[in-house]
Amino acid sequence: MTTRKALVLVNGLFQELDTPTDKLDFAGNTTTDLTEGTNLYYTDARARGSISVTDSGGDGSLSYDNSTGVITYVGPSASEVRAHFSAANSGSGFGSLAYDNSTGIFTYTVVTSANIRQQISVTDSGGDGSLSYDNSTGVITYVGPSASEVRAHFSVAVGSGLTYNSTTGEFGTSAIPNAQLANSSVTLGSTNVALGATAATIDGLTAITSTAVNVGAAGTANSILLDASGITFEGSTADNFETTLSVVDPTADRSIVFPDAGGTVALLTSLSVAAGSGLTYNSTTGEFGTSNIPNAQLQNSSVTIGSTSIALGGTSTTLAGLLSVTSAAVITDDGGFRIRNTTDNTKQIAFNAANIGTSTIRTLSAPNVDGTLALLEANNAFIGINSFINGSGQSFRPASLQDGFIIQGRAGGTNNYSVTFATATLSGNQTATFPDLTGNVLLDTSTIPGGTFVDDTFRISDDGDSTKKLAFECSGITTSTTRTMTVPDESGTISTQDFATAIAIALG
Repeated sequence: MTTRKALVLVNGLFQELDTPTDKLDFAGNTTTDLTEGTNLYYTDARARGSISVTDSGGDGSLSYDNSTGVITYVGPSASEVRAHFSAANSGSGFGSLAYDNSTGIFTYTVVTSANIRQQISVTDSGGDGSLSYDNSTGVITYVGPSASEVRAHFSVAVGSGLTYNSTTGEFGTSAIPNAQLANSSVTLGSTNVALGATAATIDGLTAITSTAVNVGAAGTANSILLDASGITFEGSTADNFETTLSVVDPTADRSIVFPDAGGTVALLTSLSVAAGSGLTYNSTTGEFGTSNIPNAQLQNSSVTIGSTSIALGGTSTTLAGLLSVTSAAVITDDGGFRIRNTTDNTKQIAFNAANIGTSTIRTLSAPNVDGTLALLEANNAFIGINSFINGSGQSFRPASLQDGFIIQGRAGGTNNYSVTFATATLSGNQTATFPDLTGNVLLDTSTIPGGTFVDDTFRISDDGDSTKKLAFECSGITTSTTRTMTVPDESGTISTQDFATAIAIALG
């Protein structure tokens, strides 16, 4: 269908109605005058009939009256609203919440201190110190690391020369090696001297001779004056206050060496020594000393005698590996004293002092000659005799050892004599008198009646003092046994068993 514009009469002429402001004039006409087509005219009934309302449920209600066009909404009732609320307790222990849907009232029970304390806990994960919690009081307690726990975290490097006591927490020094020092030597002139070393000469020094030497202008800031009073430092301010270094009049040549390092000069009163170091310090004189230095503070704390090491202050009851011992007196048990062969240590000589009387000292004197010790065998005869010494100190050797016994004179020189008893048996209590003759006098059975003497009556008296007598004792001989004592064919002094044993030891 073609749409055409309307024609209007304007000033007696027809023209198209084509402007927005142009309008048709329907004055005197109404919609009644225009037939209704498919596009229906508006009426209240038509408008109300085209609207409807759906109440989909839930609280309240919604309704529509199409005869009046009224839509009616009724809001939720109080019971419906209250039914949508509830209260839930989480079980955390922090108070409680309740709800009454008949009244709409929420009730909250306030949380107590006990409720809160029960919800708190503390975990101590170890390490120094401790952390604990008391849920009955709500108190969290922290105990800091103990002194021993803190000290246990410190140590010193091996070989540093430092010591550390984890019990007391004290650091100290013990023979710090030169390698651990920032500066371990000093250089004087052109001579370098390591700590602990000795330099016999110092090269490269130049002598300075002057009444006064100023470093910087005299009296100015930071100037230094060297004169007879000492070394005077002006300081950073040129005023009447200076620091002077002077020395006490020395009683010998003194030398003070400063290290190649920076630092602060320590005064006498600022120095101290570590407890337990064994050092002492006099803050008045500046003198360091020692007092019971512990072995641990020493670089060398033991001595080795032979092959036996003994700590200072320690005791050793045995010494091994000695080559020789020189002493004014040595006392030892006879069971432990041995003289052994140089090349074969299994060859040894021992002494036995068991037969000496209690509280008695027996002296074995060695003659001033070399020789072999004479020994007493089971038959009480001397064996191994090479020579004797007579009363004048002369050494002699018997030509042969024959049967019989010789009493050797002691006069010496040409007046020596001896009396020889032959193997004949003498009996009875008889006394034999021998003349003072030079040579040997032989007595046999023809000159000694009876031939046998009883040992408790047989005596030989001294020619100068008859109270000095020689007796023989046979009680130690086995029953029905005759023991023979053979005298060598020469003059000399009779040796006792102990003396003979001493000679044997001396001769090896």
